[in-house]
Amino acid sequence: MRGGLIKIAAGAAGVIAAITAGTAFAAGSLAIDTLQGKEYGFSFNHPSYGVADERAKRECGPDCSIVKRFENQCAAFAADQAAGSTVYGWWQGAATSAVVQQRALSECRSQGGSSCIVRAWGCDTIKANDRQTNAKTPKQDSNTFTMLGEWTLDYTTARGYSANGTVRVTNAVGNGVFRGVIVLSYTSNGITKQIQEDALVTVQGETITISGSNPVYVSGTGNYNADNYTLNKVSNNVLKGVNKDNAGAGGIIVLIKK
Repeated sequence: MRGGLIKIAAGAAGVIAAITAGTAFAAGSLAIDTLQGKEYGFSFNHPSYGVADERAKRECGPDCSIVKRFENQCAAFAADQAAGSTVYGWWQGAATSAVVQQRALSECRSQGGSSCIVRAWGCDTIKANDRQTNAKTPKQDSNTFTMLGEWTLDYTTARGYSANGTVRVTNAVGNGVFRGVIVLSYTSNGITKQIQEDALVTVQGETITISGSNPVYVSGTGNYNADNYTLNKVSNNVLKGVNKDNAGAGGIIVLIKK
């Protein structure tokens, strides 16, 4: 799928109008406040544009607008943070979330962006013929355990290293296997960095393993070893365990369902 990028001079309103025009049905949406703002929202696996848009804007805030819609694939939206810049880039396709984020960043930089970051991204897994335009988003039974959804992640080690972020589980493969992404932020030598890696989640009884792969830097640079979590259920909404990454960092992992 080819990415697209447009330079604009009229601000975020022009961005929104340019890239949402002509879209038909979609199950995922990305929302931001402004190109250089801090608020964002995403939604995926929804039955219609209306439901997906509403969820993304609700997560982002009252002054946010939809900047990208996508269907049965991943999408990412990046914007240049240099003062006064109106450059942005987006990419969507069937590749992994890490790939579309990197390509959105590349699109942004190719147009002259010097400080591009990913403002919002998401992945959808529902086929178009499974949706009805006016269908309502089903509510999840709080008494039923499922890995699907978004989890906050806190990570600490005995050596004082810490990181926090999210685990987004977007796709149920079957037989207790799920796919998603891990996004982590941490500080190294006074520099805040953010990485993203693909996640393969396996549920076996009360034990959950999350195997990371293909880590990429969304912000900052360096070498990062893929994470490998082994967790146990504390409750349907809380998981606790350890990291067994190849670097041997170890550490305690806590996941809490949003």
